[in-house]
Amino acid sequence: MKKRFIIPTTASFLLAAATLASAATVDELQHQLDDLSGQIKALQAEKAQKPAAAPAPQGEGYLKTVWDRTRIGGYGELDYIMKSDNGNGKGGNTFDPHRFVLYVNSDLADWITLNAELEWEHGGVNDEVKGDELSGEVVVEQAFLDFKLFRPLNVKAGIMLVPVGAINLYHEPTNFNSSERPDLDKYLIPSTWREMGIGIHGSLGDRADYQLLVMNGLDGKEFSAKNGLRDGRQDMNKDNNRGKALTGRLELRPVTNLYTNFSFYTANSAPKGSDNAYTTILAFDGKYRISDFEIAGEYVQVIQDKPGLLASDIGHRMSGYWVEGAYHLMPAALKTGKLAEADLVAFARYSEFDTQQGSIADPTKTSGKYDRNYTNFGFSFKPVPTVAIKADYQIYDDHRSGGEKPLDNDKFQVTLGFVF
Repeated sequence: MKKRFIIPTTASFLLAAATLASAATVDELQHQLDDLSGQIKALQAEKAQKPAAAPAPQGEGYLKTVWDRTRIGGYGELDYIMKSDNGNGKGGNTFDPHRFVLYVNSDLADWITLNAELEWEHGGVNDEVKGDELSGEVVVEQAFLDFKLFRPLNVKAGIMLVPVGAINLYHEPTNFNSSERPDLDKYLIPSTWREMGIGIHGSLGDRADYQLLVMNGLDGKEFSAKNGLRDGRQDMNKDNNRGKALTGRLELRPVTNLYTNFSFYTANSAPKGSDNAYTTILAFDGKYRISDFEIAGEYVQVIQDKPGLLASDIGHRMSGYWVEGAYHLMPAALKTGKLAEADLVAFARYSEFDTQQGSIADPTKTSGKYDRNYTNFGFSFKPVPTVAIKADYQIYDDHRSGGEKPLDNDKFQVTLGFVF
């Protein structure tokens, strides 16, 4: 009887205690919610009383967007040149800040890109005149817009590189082994050769790319047997006639490690008011690598249909070639630490070209010195892929008659080339 009384009593007490505890907890929570509500209202009132923060300047966001879309780079070449005196008075040795180029690439939209290059040669320009030239040069090497429409068809317009030959498009110092660019790509293809124009380009699958451009042409009155087509490059705001040049390139990579390029240029080079005199350039170049051995070469043919209307000493044709072998010497055991990406290349190249092939307007100006050849051999060391330290020796020869002075010299040259 006593047990039956105790159990219900105890249960009633526990239930009452739980009810009181629950009530106390609810009251406490309600009190905390009231406090938080008051704090929120106070913060809202304080915020309403403060002046609105000034908006960020509109220019800041725009400048950040431009900066994020812009890439800056460039390349340069610093030379030490020691020339032998081959009887032409051009011997001697000098340090030469050959060129420095600043490159800017900016995405104006996800399908429009601005590409620009500004080049300083020989330290830039000052007011000292040597002969009929300033001592240096500052030029806009490229400035064009690229409209990326589809992979096989895109449009670009502005100051662009003429897509002819092995070197003109790929003239950065880390792209070739010798200190200087091959002379063939200086006289028959006047690198660096840029003109104002417009055209299309694109990829034809994974192994072919093309370009087809309409551009200002060359001034044939400035051609010569000595300098080939080089002096025919015009200022950007000039065109010696109403015609335009058509130029194009097809790059093919038929198999792994084989690169081939076919390119052409054709235009009327005669001045306005005279008969047409077309200059046509046909070029082929290629490169192939097997293990540590590379072979590369280029052939160029220049055809003048009426050379007599342009210059009295140039030939109906100019042609030449170069061929080069190179071997990568850097042992794998040395490619560690700071030299993990290093490369050492030994190379030899033979080049020959002639600017007086076929008939010329004035036969009395025919000379074997315009049929010249170069033999270059040396080393190129790249501690990293973006820096090349080159040293090579050049042997010059031609077919001049006795008593004639050679156009060029034997020389030893060291070049520090870099891209960034």
